[in-house]
Formats: sequence, structure tokens, C-alpha cells
Amino acid sequence: MSVKLAVIGVGNRTGKYLRYFSLHPDAVELAAVVEPDPVRREACRKQFSLPEDRCFSSSDAFFESFREPCDGVIIGSPDRFHHTQALKSIERGWHILLEKPVAQSYGQCVEIAGAARHRGVKVGVCYVLRFMSLYRKVKELLESGAIGRVTGVSHQEFVGIDRMLHTFVRGYWNRAETTAPSFVSKCCHDVDMLLWTTGAKIKDVQSAGSLAWYRPENAPEGSTDRCIDCPVERDCSYSAVDMYLRRGVWTRNFTVPEGKTLTEVLEEQMRTGRFGRCAFRCDNDVADRQLVTLTAADGILLTIEMNALTRREGRETVFAGTRGEMVVAGQVIEVRDRTGSLIQVQDFSQEASLPYHANADLLLVEDFIGAVAAPDRLPAVTLEDSLESHRICFLAG
Repeated sequence: MSVKLAVIGVGNRTGKYLRYFSLHPDAVELAAVVEPDPVRREACRKQFSLPEDRCFSSSDAFFESFREPCDGVIIGSPDRFHHTQALKSIERGWHILLEKPVAQSYGQCVEIAGAARHRGVKVGVCYVLRFMSLYRKVKELLESGAIGRVTGVSHQEFVGIDRMLHTFVRGYWNRAETTAPSFVSKCCHDVDMLLWTTGAKIKDVQSAGSLAWYRPENAPEGSTDRCIDCPVERDCSYSAVDMYLRRGVWTRNFTVPEGKTLTEVLEEQMRTGRFGRCAFRCDNDVADRQLVTLTAADGILLTIEMNALTRREGRETVFAGTRGEMVVAGQVIEVRDRTGSLIQVQDFSQEASLPYHANADLLLVEDFIGAVAAPDRLPAVTLEDSLESHRICFLAG
């Protein structure tokens, strides 16, 4: 018998998770969809042949009127709704797969965890890095003693200018009060990965960073509020016109209503939407550069740098050990001995080219469905597991 799951929010992340529903209709059935955007909601309804009475424009309407059989819910709505929607789902006894970050404060995370524990509800967290073969191999190598005992870690998260502009400057994650600090949003699963692979127990958190560059005083001389009519747009590295219309990057998540084209939607955004604004004249207030230092109980330091001022994207991590070091750069793991001689190389580049985060998104959903179906199984990443990474990130925030 298949598991019945509802979904709340059909954005980029949930859209990937729904791919599993399409591939495995015998294992999981879409019980209901909640999505305020009518185009996305209708597209989901048609894709899964849902009746109209199981499609909702608001979570309030969903929780008030939905009474069909349901085993759980995937919550992929904006961060500010997670807390309320999770608590209401727990009241109904539904198991939850919850997108990260879990909530807008550590206190809210703890409250959700307590309510779930009391009700006997399983809550999985979408920490996709744990499902990637790359980081599973990192954990395996560290646990095998390949570099001896870990003595320090340096981790760099290169956000990339385009991602920063689309998400944290012009986009919906640009203000901490409506989402969370950028370090929480972008790096909570990086912190989790480091804790998970090293087993470090953190006793102190230090943080330095700010919104340093994407500010009005740094706008080019002669620039205007919107890129489309800006006289210096052609010479600006942060042009929305160049990003969306010329290069066509970060355009897949724009909703295209029936009767319009993507180009028309983008041109409208350039003239009146939030994504056409000058990068230096937005209402953003989240950091574009942050350095966080974690001190473990045994004195080992772990440093995590979030850098959104370079076009580089991806992660680089150096694990120093008593017998050597391991460098994880992009999708390649290199292990060297104490003399610097190369011991082994593990290259996951080919696997990383696969869609859905190298299929990790699908494995995450599969794991949650298995936990819902089996009374004695928990999700691979529970909310309890994720509390420490959230605590650290909110302290650093």
C-alpha cells in the first residue's frame, strides 16, 4: 500500500521532490497540494490528476477543510510559515519532511521538536548533503582513520554572485525578518555536514560578517533604481537585464501564466518586479560575507566562510589530521599523508552531473517515505539530529 503525502508549497525544492512521486506511483500518492500561485497549483493538479477539492491556495484552508486519508506532509513553503504549518501538521498526527531551515529561530525549532516528540510524529529535515555519495565517502574516510584524528577543519562556501543576487539581494531570502539570516539559510546544512562527518561537539561559536557590498553607497555613479533604464547597465557586473535576459540564468523558477512567454514575464520583472531592481538599491539586509569559527570540546577549530562576493560557486573543505589531510574541492576528494604525498583520489564529478543533486533529492524523499511506512524506522536526518546545526547557525546569524 502506498504512502499518502500532501505537499505545502510547490517551489523549486518541492518540485524536485515531486519527481519521486512521478517515478514511483506505487510507493507514494499525492494526497493534496497547497500552493498560492495559481499557475503552479494548476500545473501540479494536472500532473497528478488531483480533484479540485484537494488543491488549496492557502495552508489555512487546507488545515481547516482537508479530511482525506493522509500519512504525512512535505513542507516546502517560505521559511516564515514552517513553524505554524509544522505545528498544525503535528496536531493532525502527520509525519513531516521539512525543508531547511526548519524555522526562523532556534526556539521555534525546539518547539516543533518537542511537539513532534509528544505526539509521536516523525520529522525529517531536508539536509540533502547527507544523501550525496561525495559526503558519505568523506564520512567513511574520516571514520576509517585515513588521516588519523581530525585536528582542524576549514570549509568555504562560495555562494556565487548570480545566486546571491537572485536569492539574497533581489529575491525572497533577502531580509532576515521574513526568512532568516543568510548564513542560516545557505549554510545550515554545511554546518550539519561538518558535525556529521567529524563528530565534533561544539562548545563555542564566534562570528564576523556583514552586508558589506550590496548597499546604496556602492552603486555605480550615474546608475538608476532599475537596470532596464540604467545608463551604465552595460558596464555593470550586477545587471538584472544581463543576468536574466541576455544570459538567461536563474530563470527556470519564474512562473509563466497561460498566454505569456518567459521573455514577457522577465521583461515585466525588469520594469516593475523585484528582480529588475538595482542590486545596490534593494531592501536586502542579510550578510554577503561571513566567517564563523566553531570551537569543539576538545579544542579543535572549525572555520566556515560564506563568500558571496566572487563568481566562484561550490564548496571546498580541508580536513587536517594527525596522519595527513583530506581536501574536498568541488566533487573531488584527495587524501594525502603527513609528507604531502597523494594516497588516494575519489572523483564524483560524473555522478554530480546527474540531476536532482546527483539523485540525492530523490534518495531523501525515498528515505522519508520508508520511515513513514515502517513504524520502527526514523528518517535518516531527524529534526532532533538537526537541532545542533540550527543552534549554531542562529548563534552565528
